[in-house]
This record gives sequence, C-alpha cells and structure tokens, in this order.
Amino acid sequence: MPISGKELMRKKATAKLILEAKGLNFDEWLAQKYDEVFRDNEDVIQKALKSFKEERKNGGFHSGSGTKIN
Repeated sequence: MPISGKELMRKKATAKLILEAKGLNFDEWLAQKYDEVFRDNEDVIQKALKSFKEERKNGGFHSGSGTKIN
C-alpha cells in the first residue's frame, strides 16, 4: 500500500526532529542517503547509461530528447 502524503510528511517531520536533536542537518543527511542509493546501484546506472548510449549510436533515440525514433 502506497504511503499517503500526510504520513510521509509526519515521518519527515519526526526524522528531522530526531536528527536535529542529535546535532545533524536533515538536508545533509538526506543528501547522504541519496548518495548511498546511487553508490549501491552504480551497476544498474552504468548498465542503463551504456544501453542508452548504444541505442543512441544505433539511431534509436534523438540526441538529448530521449524520444524514440520510429
């Protein structure tokens, strides 16, 4: 079941209070979490970029638009 906007806002507010109480900045902590996701999924990102590059090289995508050529 997807999280509601209200529940997400409640969780964010609580996490922010906890982090601030520990002397941490919420935005910096969140940026670190994004970096963890990128780092943990670097292989997926690299594979997707290589696939995109090949498709573009083979004429499958317009340069920069992401729109498929039919």
